[in-house]
Amino acid sequence: MLNDLRTRFRARLIADVRRAHRLWSVRLSALGAGLSAAWTALPPDTRLSLPAGQWIGLALFLAIGLARIVDQPETRK
Repeated sequence: MLNDLRTRFRARLIADVRRAHRLWSVRLSALGAGLSAAWTALPPDTRLSLPAGQWIGLALFLAIGLARIVDQPETRK
């Protein structure tokens, strides 16, 4: 059973999973996770004083989607 699950999971990984850290979508996702953690750690009054703070998550989400469809030749090296 464990081998079956491992086979299913491995079939869904990208071909060069060891180089995934070079993909811009992965980098932007890590940045978004860090910013999200930092954002929730801020006091509410500080969050309200930052202009357009609520749009940062949307901008990162759109940037990740764009990064997935843009050709990244440097990841093939």
